[in-house]
Amino acid sequence: MRLRNSNQFQIVYDGKHYAADDTLVINAVPNGLGFSRLGLSVSRKVGNAVVRNQWKRALREAFRLDYQHLPIGFDFVVRPRRGATCNQARVKESLRSVTARVTKKMR
Repeated sequence: MRLRNSNQFQIVYDGKHYAADDTLVINAVPNGLGFSRLGLSVSRKVGNAVVRNQWKRALREAFRLDYQHLPIGFDFVVRPRRGATCNQARVKESLRSVTARVTKKMR
């Protein structure tokens, strides 16, 4: 349930559907599957390796815990906003609200 290669990421970026809040920016595109997939893009601008790995762990965990509440049939590429702090509760809340907004835009 993850995006793994650059072609999959490029399809999502080419879809040009995104939404953001003060914590996350999420790009999305319908995938035609019966489940949603997650791709992470955490750049060096976010911080050093320790900080980037904290973000990745928090995003994966939020996706895993909230999977039943997220829209089905979409590929999501999630990236943190520059300057945002990695707080598990905030990441979980942001992931749920921003995925709902981006999929609502597409419908």
